[in-house]
Order: sequence, then C-alpha cells, then structure tokens
Amino acid sequence: MKIKKRYGKHGGYLPHCVDRDITLRIKKEEANNPEYYIRVDDKFFILNEALITDSYKHIGFFIYGLLLFITILRLGAGKEINFFLSFIFFLIGSLSIFYYHNHPKKELILDRMNGMITFPNYFYFKPFTMPFEDCLVAWSVKSSASSPTAPMLSLLHPNGFTSTDVMGADILEDWCFMNWYMDKNRPLPPGTAFDEYRLQDFERRKAEGFPKPLFPGTFHTPERTPSQHRQRKEIGGW
Repeated sequence: MKIKKRYGKHGGYLPHCVDRDITLRIKKEEANNPEYYIRVDDKFFILNEALITDSYKHIGFFIYGLLLFITILRLGAGKEINFFLSFIFFLIGSLSIFYYHNHPKKELILDRMNGMITFPNYFYFKPFTMPFEDCLVAWSVKSSASSPTAPMLSLLHPNGFTSTDVMGADILEDWCFMNWYMDKNRPLPPGTAFDEYRLQDFERRKAEGFPKPLFPGTFHTPERTPSQHRQRKEIGGW
C-alpha cells in the first residue's frame, strides 16, 4: 500500500522518476560478470537478457541424449525403431540448438548519452529501440502451473499489446535505477560499479553547465549548488 501511495500509476504505467532510497546499487564485482552484465559504464548499460534462452542449448542436447538412449535400449531389446518419432525428436533437438546459436541478441541496452533504450522482442523478431522517455513500463505476473510467478518489470511493445520482461524481480529498484542512469543530467547511480566513471561524468555535466534533471526525483541534484562547483571531487551527491 505504501508503494502504491508513493508511486501510484501513471496512466496505468509506472512514472519516470528517481528515488535514491530504493534505487538498485550495482557493485563492481557484480558488473565484472560478463554472462550477465555485458557493459557497465557512463555511456552504456548493457544487460544479458538471454539467460532463459541459453536453456535451449541444454534442451537440444538433452533430447539428443534421450533419443540415443531410447535407440540403444530398443536395439538391445531386439525391437524396431520408430523412425517417425526419432525424426521428431531429432528435429526438436536440432531446432533448439539452432535457435540458441542464431537467435537475435537478447539484450537490454541503455544508451545514456542519446536517451535511447533497446530491449528484446519475441523469438526471431528484431529488438525494439525507442526514446527512453517514451517507454511505457508496468509489472507482469505470469501463471506457472498452480501458482503465479514473481512480478517482473515489463516493457510495453510499440503495438500496445505485448511486452517484454527485463532485469530481476525487484521492480521498483530496477525501474528507479533505469531512470537514474538514463538521466544524463544527474550523477551516475550509486554503486561501486560506476565509481571509476564518476569524475569524467562530472566534468561532462560541468562543461554543459549542469542542466536540470530530465526526470523528477525525491532529492535535489547537489552539483547545482556553488559549494559543489568548488569541490570537484565530491561528485556522488548521495
């Protein structure tokens, strides 16, 4: 109830805003995991959203192994091989492995400088790229067997009907982080993953005259104060 009261809904979708109290904080050691974080710096934040897609490879090899096991078992028992079923198994396994190696990249790309977001589409369809400020976001819950899955941050497709789930299950943390990162007029989000880029990002904003933040937030941007101009190294602001 507190979350709904604080954030509410914006036309049925989460509003673009920044909250330092609940923003996701990414550690440097986490960002060094190339299987999940592809790039994390002051220009791009690229996340691997193909972790589920990777399972297609394992499914394909499992089906191959199962087919081989059944074949050996039937031959050992002196029984005939059902070539139709064997072909179906082989086809499913081959398609799974083919999809794993040839599917479009499943990445969430935040282009901070240009204010653009790219996120995956379904299957072989091309990913979507659009201005971040135009991105509509809600949360989705999928049915899984007898119980629903955990809520996920869901990005609406331009068709207005389908959507893509991204990041983890910490909806508000992930969304606040995305807004903070994509607001190039603010300091980089908290978290040691961005520490080595903070000074150069500060110098860029200083050269631009410290423009106002692009998205509303629950706190002021400290670099706009005279004391912050004098103290260049104090660039975190949280």
